[in-house]
Amino acid sequence: MLRNRAEVPAISAELREADLGDERLSRRLGLLADQLAERPGESFPKALDDAQLEAAYRFFGNDRVSPEAILAPHFRQSALRAAEHQRVLVVHDTTQFDFPGHSKRAGLGRLIKPSAQGFFGHFSLALSADGARVPLGLLALETVFRLDKSIGHKNWTAAKSRGERVRWHNCVNDAEALLGGETQAIHVIDREGDSYALLADLATHQRDFVVRSFQDRVLATHDEERLRDVARSARPSLRREVSLAPRPRIPGPKGKRHPSRRSRIAKLSIAALAVELPRTSRVSKAESATLKLNVIHVFEKKAPIGEPAVEWFLLTTLPINTPEAIAFAVDCYRARWVIEEFFKALKTGCQYESRQLESADSLLNALAIFAPVAWRLLALRHLARADAKAPATAALTVEQLSVLRAVSKRPLPVRPTARDAMLAVASLGGHIKSNGDPGWLVLGRGLHDLLLLELGWRAREQAEK
Repeated sequence: MLRNRAEVPAISAELREADLGDERLSRRLGLLADQLAERPGESFPKALDDAQLEAAYRFFGNDRVSPEAILAPHFRQSALRAAEHQRVLVVHDTTQFDFPGHSKRAGLGRLIKPSAQGFFGHFSLALSADGARVPLGLLALETVFRLDKSIGHKNWTAAKSRGERVRWHNCVNDAEALLGGETQAIHVIDREGDSYALLADLATHQRDFVVRSFQDRVLATHDEERLRDVARSARPSLRREVSLAPRPRIPGPKGKRHPSRRSRIAKLSIAALAVELPRTSRVSKAESATLKLNVIHVFEKKAPIGEPAVEWFLLTTLPINTPEAIAFAVDCYRARWVIEEFFKALKTGCQYESRQLESADSLLNALAIFAPVAWRLLALRHLARADAKAPATAALTVEQLSVLRAVSKRPLPVRPTARDAMLAVASLGGHIKSNGDPGWLVLGRGLHDLLLLELGWRAREQAEK
């Protein structure tokens, strides 16, 4: 578990074992990763001097550099961190990367908006399975390019031909291979991954999962009952109050599935029962004819006027024999919000979609560097938020705290917590305390300013000696 600053390594250490086939390229990767990690929210020209900028563009466009080689050591380090836990959550989700501009960039494909260009990234993020939900790092990443009217697919390790859905299978298998059976993985998957083929594959290989149901399936009963009717008829075995974060309006089809809402405390009822699903007609007959799973129905009896009511149907292999077991399975699914925060760290904190690289290959190499940087930002903020009493040294070095004491507009307490320190960092980036918790962009700016001040602090101390 990430407990102190020493356990949040420099990005160069995270990527140290990358095998790029050339020692000079490997050294360049380490230097470039640390340079960009220090100024994650800045454009390349602002983050790097002229010589560094030229070297960076050469690196990203080098034919001998590949994203899988860059990321492989981070995947291994994530697996090592996961091995310190008896079980971990592996949260899988897809996001799109949109690169605006009138000029066409080589190799980019269509997005949901027809005029946009970019690609989709499918990530697998490991978290501790306890209540802390500590981000442990990425275990898999696959990209999808829609290059023509038929859906094109690009995988970093080998070309696949079964369409976009195969990414769920690939990333589950990649994550399990890295974990090597040393740690129990619970795979957490949103509605897009609800397919009989994936569910059957997970169950056949005895892999635990919590998948949010998208389809109202017919059950394997004589009277062909439907999943949602049966789940809604089950008697709730527990009730809980949970805090719901606000959700902005999302244009397009996705907005219908995820309507806007205000923040509130929701009173949820939870029921669970065993079901049996028949094999669907589109699935190969090699799959089992039926699939025995548990379904958990999470619902809000009475939502405030004008607010969408919460209702989830979760398919899982986890036990449901006690209220505590049911609550654990529900909490596993609720942990998927952490990967949404990771996407914000990558897009806002690291400004990945603003990178002015001209080809898909260069953008993929840049993504392979920024993905671990985004994980580190996520982990650092987690340390500041997870435990109100955690010491500031869990997030920052003693030297950085000395700099903050000297320059911060907000005086630090005698024994500052990690939260005190991170709020002080955010104030350097322009954060106002009355505005609530700082966002990713403000934190990125504040960290950049702190690192520059730290360099000046060291120079002054050396001059005084």
